[in-house]
Amino acid sequence: MRFLEAYKSFWKNYINFNGRSSRSAYWYAMLGNSIILVALYICLAVSGFSLFMTGGTGATRVSGGLAIVFIIALWAYLLAILIPAISITVRRFHDSGKSGFMALLYFVPGVGSLLILIFMCFASDAANQYGESSDDI
Repeated sequence: MRFLEAYKSFWKNYINFNGRSSRSAYWYAMLGNSIILVALYICLAVSGFSLFMTGGTGATRVSGGLAIVFIIALWAYLLAILIPAISITVRRFHDSGKSGFMALLYFVPGVGSLLILIFMCFASDAANQYGESSDDI
């Protein structure tokens, strides 16, 4: 699966917790989300830095307004990808033959995200109780 196909599939299957997702679909979707998040963080950092550098002059209103806009955009995007990210993680666990309930590791502070990162690297199983094997890597 290619990058744009995977990213479209990420949004199209945002509440689909059944079936399987290949490694490429998972990692391309995460790459797309990471690119957008990095862009938002950079915009927030630039607007915050310009707010800091103006030191309370007239440009503060513009810089402060931009910082607030980017904070709102960042939080809105993070909230928007929450359910689809859990969904694709559940489908990826299914693809590797594990229960989708393992996605609850997201909510374990500290090591949960690290464990999910490790599990998402496992190879796909052949046909299992969640369906046929995905064609992609």
